[in-house]
Amino acid sequence: MKTINSRRSAAAIPCIALLVLSLGWTSVAQVRNPLPVPNVGDYRTLKCDFHMHTVFSDGEVWPTTRVLEAYRDGIDVISLTDHDQYNPNKNDVSTDLRRPLELARNLANQLGILLVPGVEITRGDIHHNALFVTDPNVFAELELEPALLKAREQKAFVFWNHPGWRTPTTMWLPEIDALHAKGLIQGVELVNGPYVDPVAFTWAKPKNLVMLGTSDIHTPMPEKYGEHPRPVTLVFTRTADLEGLREALFARRTACWASGQVWGDPEWLGGLWTNSVSVVNPVMALSLKARSTALRFHNRSAMPYSLVLRQAPEWLRLGNVELKPGMITAARLTITENAPAGEHSIEAEVEITNLHTEPGKNLFRKIPLRITITP
Repeated sequence: MKTINSRRSAAAIPCIALLVLSLGWTSVAQVRNPLPVPNVGDYRTLKCDFHMHTVFSDGEVWPTTRVLEAYRDGIDVISLTDHDQYNPNKNDVSTDLRRPLELARNLANQLGILLVPGVEITRGDIHHNALFVTDPNVFAELELEPALLKAREQKAFVFWNHPGWRTPTTMWLPEIDALHAKGLIQGVELVNGPYVDPVAFTWAKPKNLVMLGTSDIHTPMPEKYGEHPRPVTLVFTRTADLEGLREALFARRTACWASGQVWGDPEWLGGLWTNSVSVVNPVMALSLKARSTALRFHNRSAMPYSLVLRQAPEWLRLGNVELKPGMITAARLTITENAPAGEHSIEAEVEITNLHTEPGKNLFRKIPLRITITP
């Protein structure tokens, strides 16, 4: 995993859905990785990629290819965000930025992929994505601030792309500060492709910015992105439509997932953990002669979890635990020779070291156990 100092990898959960599509003269067998991620409370969790390119700017694929890739990868929502001022393919394709959405819409509807109208407003090395735009063609002739003002007129959600791009270190730029002060920027990319920018994470809460994780893919999306699924923004929505998505983004109900790491507020990360993982055998018996047993965790999600025991009776031991996606993991739990005999109800507190709630802070959760110790 590279940071901006970081990027990431992705391995698939077993694929169980098969769809045969008739596309013109070609039949394509499309296999979907279900990528299960739990809902949280009353909110539905949508897996989203809000930054990708097609041949209508500097990408290498047709818009429908992005839809097929999203279906294959278990993604629920995508936005085709071609550049407003940069189209090296303009001699071969239309410069009308409404066209990618038009071409992708029918297939997206067939496959149940939600399409968010979007555009990348590109001014020098400062790029922003505007989502939910009603006309992506109006920005190209405008300077940056007028373009973002026009995006606000269209009730767009705007985020700053790859803030550490082409700079030795990631900085909160004066131009960005001025735009942010005027309410023209609502989010920032924490994850861009394989790169994670830890500095951007420090801005999220103090500057009230929504964190996003995107692929910014230009080439064909590889079928296997590495050891983990491609980066996504998890959005916790009341309804699985454009208005529900817009409301959730402006309400800052998101988390970023990449390289087996997740960043977000404790409410959302705690809900993901609670609805993903259960202890199979919270009641157990150990003897002082055979002082170990298997503590079994069932992880029902596509997300891995890394656990470290932080608080428990001094006679209880549990090594570092890696919960793989969609599996039951047996972790070795031991007691020391001076463990007191009898029945003990305890709450073992663990730190989930890959769920990051703030810079330098991870999610903590308690695991209730009932342990009977015999001589």
